[in-house]
Amino acid sequence: MAPIAGFHLHFYQPPREDPWLGLVENEWSAWPYHDWNERIAAECYRAMIAVALPDEDGAGTELFEPLAASSFDVGPTLHSWLDVHAPDVARALRHQVHELATSPATVAMAAPLVHAILPLASGVDRERLVAWGIVDYAQRFGAPPVGFWLPETAVDLATLASLVDQGIRYTILMPTQAVRVRANDAAWENVDQHSLDTSLPYLVRLEDGRTITVVFGHSDLSHRVAFGDLTEDGSQLADTMIDELDGKDGVVLIVADGETYGHHHHFADVGLAFAVRRLTREHGVETAVGEWLRTHEPTHEVELAQVSAWSCAHGVERWRSDCGCVTGEEPGFTLTWRQPLREALDWLRAELGAVVDERLAHVVHSSDETLRDYGEVLAGLVEPAAFASAHAREALSDDETIHVLELCEVQRNLLFAFTSCAWFFADPAEIETSIVLRYASVALEIARRVLGVDVEAGFVERLSDVRSIRPGVFGAELWRRACDGYRFSDASVAAGFCAEQLACAEGARQQRGFWRASLGWPGDRGGSRDVVVTNQLTTRSSTFRVRAVRSGALGVQVDVADTDSARRFRLVDLGGDVAARVVTAWLVEPGSEDFALALDLLAADLLERSADDDDVTALLALAGASRYVSPASEGSIRRALTALANQDLNSFQRERLAPLARAVGLDDAGDGLPDPLDSLG
Repeated sequence: MAPIAGFHLHFYQPPREDPWLGLVENEWSAWPYHDWNERIAAECYRAMIAVALPDEDGAGTELFEPLAASSFDVGPTLHSWLDVHAPDVARALRHQVHELATSPATVAMAAPLVHAILPLASGVDRERLVAWGIVDYAQRFGAPPVGFWLPETAVDLATLASLVDQGIRYTILMPTQAVRVRANDAAWENVDQHSLDTSLPYLVRLEDGRTITVVFGHSDLSHRVAFGDLTEDGSQLADTMIDELDGKDGVVLIVADGETYGHHHHFADVGLAFAVRRLTREHGVETAVGEWLRTHEPTHEVELAQVSAWSCAHGVERWRSDCGCVTGEEPGFTLTWRQPLREALDWLRAELGAVVDERLAHVVHSSDETLRDYGEVLAGLVEPAAFASAHAREALSDDETIHVLELCEVQRNLLFAFTSCAWFFADPAEIETSIVLRYASVALEIARRVLGVDVEAGFVERLSDVRSIRPGVFGAELWRRACDGYRFSDASVAAGFCAEQLACAEGARQQRGFWRASLGWPGDRGGSRDVVVTNQLTTRSSTFRVRAVRSGALGVQVDVADTDSARRFRLVDLGGDVAARVVTAWLVEPGSEDFALALDLLAADLLERSADDDDVTALLALAGASRYVSPASEGSIRRALTALANQDLNSFQRERLAPLARAVGLDDAGDGLPDPLDSLG
């Protein structure tokens, strides 16, 4: 048997997809990247897959793969994004797990589908989140998990019981979460983060006598890696870990966010790779927790704090009260908004959850089993319609199948609304809190349509004490800012498909996020056509009569009608992804996705003619569509912004442009931008 000196890497990002569309919106704060996932993938995830190191004799270079010799978890919301937007990373990760590790379970741990604080979840929600995480892991890695990462290491005995119920054998915590320990049946001894012997694995005994193994991270070294400079010299880091082992057949485990290595600390991925290589090749120790635990049974027992987490000194209060633990402080900030946000979402969960369970019970054998097994659909193991049929009491009509799936989607969106990041930072008007409010909005919309239950007014009223540091941004205004511009109806989705068909012809998409379209040929009635849009999560389809025509230099006008209503959509209403494709078709050629060239041409145009709303929409869409923006592209953006700023734009147009101006550094009066664009930027 060998000791272990290794790392656990917790990789996680919140779900960034627009929950109405299933597409990731541009995030200006991540500039020059499209969004924060893309930025961190470039700075961290892609670099961590294979790190270029000098070979050991100094004569050449080798690619070293530190992840397969470590312990890690990848939050399912991040892993789903990687599959679509960074498939090279996702494929390389799975290859390493299968080719370089004894088995996936020795290096990779599962995690809940949603990064929610499990001790604050209801019992049934906790069971579902764990089950969804386990099936997601099994689908990705082809084997059941043995270890399970708890978001924020938030834990209580009920949470551990949920893990044991579903076959999990160990988790990782931090020393601040231990209260006392004992060897076998010896007397208990009180411990703290400094006196706990983290070289040992421990058993936690549940109330029914069952046990689960806990491995603790090394408090000091983990803190120095996350917040200090310990990764600057990987060889020294490895030697420091070996010194901490002091000859024991034990464990020295550094636990930190995976984003530490390359994103929070540039080139820390290189330091990690140097450390892992030295630990394995020169010191001959294990570096993966799961591998080590296969040959090490715990001989000691630990008693944990009643409820605790690694990023809050007050249990789990960071996610429900003004406990003082915070990141991103600003002058005058307050945390009193945390409690009303938690209470509002708990209220919404109670209001809608009971109705979902009751309605499902009419058509399925077990509401609870159906919702728990819905993770198989989310993991892509079962087609939605087949899933509904398998759980139904009797054969379902198409409408009944849709009904079952939409009820499941109410539950999924409610659970996504408890993503922990919403409470982590200082201001509820930031991206993280907006994300959970959008999921709550989708749950409300489906419940209103499917259940005839409308509790939005009550929910928004309960947000009245969720106040941003920004004047006037609370309650209904906070709700509006979080959701407006992100909501898409069936009709607006149909309009987007038809606008692309008009501009892009054969280059138009038939698939957009969650949605698929079937477009009939234009008929005799002024070029209108039948458009059927289908939500692939629920199989629900809607049919519209749609007519699209070009409007002005860059715009489009789309009239959408069904049996009950008619509405006109313009370029600004269709979403940035559609606007970018339509504008590029007008400026370059139909079907082109050369957004950079379109941006250059738009900048040139704006120096020669007056601008309108479509030009503002076009610039924002093209700038937001550009990935890994080049200096040339940024130059075009700056030229276009300068041209617009010197025109007679109204205050709304300038307000829309302000985040882009700030991203490219045109927010100072010295850059020549007149008020109010410079002040809003």
